[in-house]
Amino acid sequence: MAVAERQVGPVVAPVVFAGQSSVGLPAALREGLAWRPPARRGDVAQLVAQAEPGVLVLADGFFGFEPAVGHSELVAALDAGWQVWGCSSMGAIRAWELRDEGMRGHGWVYMQFAAHEDFTDDDLALLHLPAPPWDAFSEPLVNIRHALWERGAGLGIGPATQRRLVEGLQSQWFGERTLELVLDLLVGPLDVPAPAALALLAHLQRRRIKNLDLHDLLRRRPWATAAPRRRGR
Repeated sequence: MAVAERQVGPVVAPVVFAGQSSVGLPAALREGLAWRPPARRGDVAQLVAQAEPGVLVLADGFFGFEPAVGHSELVAALDAGWQVWGCSSMGAIRAWELRDEGMRGHGWVYMQFAAHEDFTDDDLALLHLPAPPWDAFSEPLVNIRHALWERGAGLGIGPATQRRLVEGLQSQWFGERTLELVLDLLVGPLDVPAPAALALLAHLQRRRIKNLDLHDLLRRRPWATAAPRRRGR
């Protein structure tokens, strides 16, 4: 049966598209939500065709080996009356791109698009298993940027060294950005003492910002009190 022929029914709970960004999410924050895997092209359109307008949270989405969730289907969701939030990964990207169309962004990752001219979609990319438990094989550059922002100066890793580390990682394909590579760059060409480098990586693994942004959004659940938003606002 085609999507357009399916019966439309209510969605009781906010719908969350998430995968790797949901790793480590406390059980209490999972309650009361309808969980779906990272969005693919057409997933949002299918949801809109099947359900009454509600809340949609986009955190993660697939890309590369298949088409990513489309701008047009998100705009169609907004036009249909859905409250659409984006954070963490693909959600932050689409929220930034569609901020004038009514999509709402949340979190530190989302704000980096406005804060840094060299911040791009590539900063958020990583390799991971395509199904639960979503094990990651690389480290998103945005997580490294956040760790530097929180702990770099305190560990004696100054702005110039931080910039060189980011530039060195930007020159690598995102799938090759691993914690091992970060450690090699820090203690090798960047001449950061090993204890400081290891402390930075330990902090990063405790506070991966893509995960923290989703945690914070689901803890706050701002859609309950959000004012209606129109295009251009």
